[in-house]
Amino acid sequence: MQFIDWLIVGVFFFLVVGAGFIFSRKSAESSKAYFLGAENKWWMLAASGASTNFSINGTVWNLAILMVLGMKSFWVTLVWWMPNAVFLMAYSGIWIRRCGGITSAELNKIRFGVGTGAKWARTSFAFMITLFSIASLCMSYIIVHKFAVVFGLTNGLAHGVALGIVVLTSIYVLFGGFKGVILSEFLQTVVLFAVAFIVGLVCYQQYTAEQVHAAVTHGSGAAAVTQDYWKSLWPEATPKIGMFEASEGYKGWKDFIGATLAFSIVGMIGCVGGAGGRYGEQRFLAATTTKEAAKLAALWQFLGFPRWIMTAGLCYLGYALYSKEIASDPECVMPRFLQSGLLGPGLLGLVVAGLSASFMTSFCSEINACASIIVRDLYQPLLAPQVADSDRKLVKVSYVVTGLLALLAAIIGYAMVESQAHGGGSALNVIWGWMLGGLLTCFVVPLAFRWYWGRMNGWGFAGGCLASLVPSLAMLMRAFVPAGNILKAWPDNYYTYVTLATSTIACIIVSLLTPPIEGETSAAFYARVRPFGLWKDAEKRARAAGLALATAIPVPQIILNVALGLVASFSLYMAPVYFLGHWNAEGGLCACLFVACCAGLYFSWYRTLPED
Repeated sequence: MQFIDWLIVGVFFFLVVGAGFIFSRKSAESSKAYFLGAENKWWMLAASGASTNFSINGTVWNLAILMVLGMKSFWVTLVWWMPNAVFLMAYSGIWIRRCGGITSAELNKIRFGVGTGAKWARTSFAFMITLFSIASLCMSYIIVHKFAVVFGLTNGLAHGVALGIVVLTSIYVLFGGFKGVILSEFLQTVVLFAVAFIVGLVCYQQYTAEQVHAAVTHGSGAAAVTQDYWKSLWPEATPKIGMFEASEGYKGWKDFIGATLAFSIVGMIGCVGGAGGRYGEQRFLAATTTKEAAKLAALWQFLGFPRWIMTAGLCYLGYALYSKEIASDPECVMPRFLQSGLLGPGLLGLVVAGLSASFMTSFCSEINACASIIVRDLYQPLLAPQVADSDRKLVKVSYVVTGLLALLAAIIGYAMVESQAHGGGSALNVIWGWMLGGLLTCFVVPLAFRWYWGRMNGWGFAGGCLASLVPSLAMLMRAFVPAGNILKAWPDNYYTYVTLATSTIACIIVSLLTPPIEGETSAAFYARVRPFGLWKDAEKRARAAGLALATAIPVPQIILNVALGLVASFSLYMAPVYFLGHWNAEGGLCACLFVACCAGLYFSWYRTLPED
């Protein structure tokens, strides 16, 4: 990097950290101002959510599976809850905004009331989300360390870089609160999108159609991959993976069903269960109106497409220029691209700033949302129930919690890196696999049940979360026990199925064995939110009590809008992958499908959005 590159990176960090201090006084007025801001623009909330999802680790992962599986990899994106914003756009984002509150765990108070079971639901979910957020923050530390090592730093210096970035990011989150997070993430969105287009364009200039089409044709014998096979979307239980079959780390993708089905089931349940229970709900609760909540979900989904421009460009560059290297490690393309000299002075600094932004957006959203849950759903109800919501003491506690979370991320991240390094394993694979297949699996079913099953109570919600922790923790321990241990007898996806089954059974049985929630609470929630599903008793009570009912969204209309939204979003994301691969006919078809679906959504979704 030359002087101009360092200058660009320095200005970027100055601006985003400065945003935190600009809003420090405004954010310190109350806990609600600190965690939700005020007068938020829906399009800024959408941009913030999109940039939060634009993470380095996610991009590297998408890049790797695109190389290994070709266009069939789009089925694997279900693991990442990629369609989630479509469901939020169609109906669930409106439900979340109607609930009100400050945190995702606080929704349980609105849903289950104020009894003992409701308190257990709120507390248990806050505990689960805290665990997940700490794991996610640790992963951010691990990613920075991994990239630092790839760029030639020693292990000790890599830890120093990771710690420094964690501290710097935490400073502007700590002082700026949610308002500072939103503004800085909006600025980072602009940088990220510019970087995505720059990387895609630079990569596109380095290869020809003939080079790419010849390179994606690889492997031999039964595993041979042809050009038509690589660009086909048709899923198979045991897809051909060509040259990647010889790689120990990636031949597992040959078992497509075993590798992805369990995680995809969890992802789809998560899509119908809300916004994931973390920073997602925070953005919908911060929206000014329900209509804006729906619009921000749609824009959030749309703003995901520049990521695929970067992913596709790097994929084809890797095939064309680094075919030997990617056969053993498809994750190496991004650092090799940065080291290649293809980016001139200034552009390299901008790209490095953009990649830094992709780390910071994920980290700051996670830490702010987790701090809000700890303060609002653990500290205040359990340790300081006498403290009012408007008391600035809660903001000071938020400062302490944010600092402690950053410290935990660094300590546990350091321990994970060192423990796996001694055993030759990957800390990133261990923690990421457990988060998706273990910890997240504990609460996706309770999150879904609370919207669609009126008989579910707080006890059932807590039971589903806590009972499934046992197989989930066993899955985590599996990575740290020696070969031959009984925990090694099962593959990871078996633990995911057991965790999912345990959570589901516990939710149902505990709910049915304990008293239902108060009729008034159930009726008030139904009237306020108007969910569909098993709510007949609550609806009768609400009508009998003369409660004003919110506008219901017809289920057939929801199904239509979800279907149109799914086709539109997948077409939008696949179009640049086809175009950058010089398959213009397929890219044009995707673009036409996107436009047609958007036209349909204008009439079936946008013009019918409820105002209440």
